[in-house]
Amino acid sequence: MTATKHPVYALTTYELNERRSALERAIREIPLGSPVPDALRNDLGDVIAEQEQRGRIRQVSRRNDDQDHYCVRQQTTAELERTKRDLQANLGLVTVDSPARVPIQTHMRAIDAELAERADGHHASRLFP
Repeated sequence: MTATKHPVYALTTYELNERRSALERAIREIPLGSPVPDALRNDLGDVIAEQEQRGRIRQVSRRNDDQDHYCVRQQTTAELERTKRDLQANLGLVTVDSPARVPIQTHMRAIDAELAERADGHHASRLFP
């Protein structure tokens, strides 16, 4: 069984499902009565925990569909700007091919859109008092 290129939390849902299947297959191939290596047991536990966490997140977001995913509308402009700086720093720490880039970039786009909307609203209110 080969190690994954990325940590469990950075795997796509497809990769996570594939990893779980591979680990379960590897455990099934161990002869009955033989101990399951700790590494396999721990890896499978990590994968299952990540899948369960993502399931909980999906349930919460389905209940809150009416809210913006990242709650950017509820943050002040200063908070949005600070969060964007933090996200840019995080983006600089992950590799170019990392799946972790997707949610970071999505959050940054949501912040940019909110800041642009606020700027347009502020500009319009000055033009038409």
